[in-house]
Amino acid sequence: MQKTVKVLTKSVLGFGLLLSLTACGMTNQPPQEIVVSSKPLDKPELTLPSVDELQLRPVEWIIITEANLEQRLEELRTSGQPIAIFGITGEGYENLGLNFSDIRALVQQQQEIIVAYENYYKTNK
Repeated sequence: MQKTVKVLTKSVLGFGLLLSLTACGMTNQPPQEIVVSSKPLDKPELTLPSVDELQLRPVEWIIITEANLEQRLEELRTSGQPIAIFGITGEGYENLGLNFSDIRALVQQQQEIIVAYENYYKTNK
């Protein structure tokens, strides 16, 4: 097996050498000079989709304490609304506020990135 591989390798290399020598000898013309030129390409037009304006829906918070529990339940009963109470701890309310602040900061960072892209494409044409 090893002899066959060596013979095949020599045959392939010899054939490649023969082809390259034949190709060089086929033309009587000197090699032509290759000219390479380049020009800068225009940047593609930046097309950003429009952003919807955020229309937040009103949310009414009702604070229920031990002192006003019965009164608030009666108000809900007389208004005809189904009674469901969602509770949150003081720490949970604080975390909710901090989460909204984090979201607002992230949105502002993304807006700055978009403005930077717009400025880059509009000013560097």
